Formats: sequence, structure tokens, C-alpha cells
Amino acid sequence: MKQVYLDAVLSIHDVIELDTKQAHHIFDVLRTTPKEKIRIITKNSGVFLGHVENKPILIIDSIVDVFEENQSITLCCALIKQDKFEWMLQKACELGVTKIVPFVSKNTVVKLDEKKAEKKQSRWNEILLAATKQCNRNTLVELEPVIPLKKLSNYKSECNLVAYEKESDPSKHMAHYLKENPKSITVCIGPEGGFEESEIQVLNEFGYENCSLGNNILRAETAACYVLSAIEYQNHVEG
Repeated sequence: MKQVYLDAVLSIHDVIELDTKQAHHIFDVLRTTPKEKIRIITKNSGVFLGHVENKPILIIDSIVDVFEENQSITLCCALIKQDKFEWMLQKACELGVTKIVPFVSKNTVVKLDEKKAEKKQSRWNEILLAATKQCNRNTLVELEPVIPLKKLSNYKSECNLVAYEKESDPSKHMAHYLKENPKSITVCIGPEGGFEESEIQVLNEFGYENCSLGNNILRAETAACYVLSAIEYQNHVEG
């Protein structure tokens, strides 16, 4: 079923107008007809069904039995080169991330001033929205503004991990922490040059535990996919 996404509070019998981009996609690209039903995903008020009526959409029903994520997953990822970061955003959305927190660390190559950060935030949200449509998710990914590493203390969950390539203790492989099947999890992934030891100490003081992702050193964008895939696998095993 075709989907649209709205940051709005809706109720049955409401009539909505889509923005230019979504209207073009639904009506001109997908050639939606009045005979079809459309699923409307909202940020706060749920999931609805709608009928097309001369381009406006009439809300005809709400859906209460949609799949809900049973785990909150926060991915704190250091800024990396633009193309790789945008690829990571797309794949993280497809793999079920709940929230993404971009941050700056000592080895971050990418530097953003306030004006550039605002433009990037807008572009990144567009990428996430497109990925959400492509993979038919029922929820939108929350994207936080870029922050310094020291503010990662604000994004802790039930389980808090930092992927660290120098962690060699076999008992600290990520699989060990996932066995408990935490209801919420935050994982921090560093930039291309990795974390400095002083940064690891800071994260440890915040309550993040070092974890290994295996014997190989992974690129940042690969590490993000590894982490989210591992969490999804564990959820499937537990289910």
C-alpha cells in the first residue's frame, strides 16, 4: 500500500493536503487513483487510512494493529565523509534505528559551522524520509542536531555501548550485551580515525561500556550496519 508521512495530528474524517513533493510523488509518479487507499503515517497521532478525493485525502480509518518496534535503538555516530554518512543514514533507517545522534570527536574530519549544520540537517532528514518510504516503515527516524562528544551523556538507554576497535576481551563482544535483550540500547560509533583513549575514558565515565564487533577493524558506516543487524538478529532469536 502507498504511504505518505506527515508531521501532524490527525483524526478520522480530516481532509489533508500534501506538500508539493509528496503530492508529486503520490499523484504524478505513482499515479494514485480515487479507487485506492493510502496509508498515512504521522509523527505523533498514529497510522491512518485515507481515500484520494480530487487530490486532497480524506481520512477514513485509523490502524491500531500496526507493527510497533519492541526496542528503542539510539545510534550515536561521529560525522564522517558526506557520501559515507548519507549512505549510513539510509541503511540505518532500513535496519530499524529509532534515533540517530551525530556528534563531533577529536578525529572528526568533517567540520560544520552553524549555517552548514542547518543545511545538512535538512538534507539528512530528506534522506531519512526517502529511506522510510522505500522500506515501508511505520515510524520516522528521529534525527538529533550535531553535538560534541561530551553531550552523549544525554542519550543513554538501558544498555549503553561504545564500539571500540582496541577492545580485545572476548567476553565484551557485542553479542554478550545483547543476550539480555534490553528494551532500549544506545551504541556509539567513532569517526574514520577512531576514538582517542581520552574519549573512551569520558564515555566510560558516562556509563558506556566498551564492546568489540569482532576481530576485523570496520569502517564507521560498516560498523553501524553491523550493530543494527546484530540487534535485529537478537530480537528475532528472542521472538
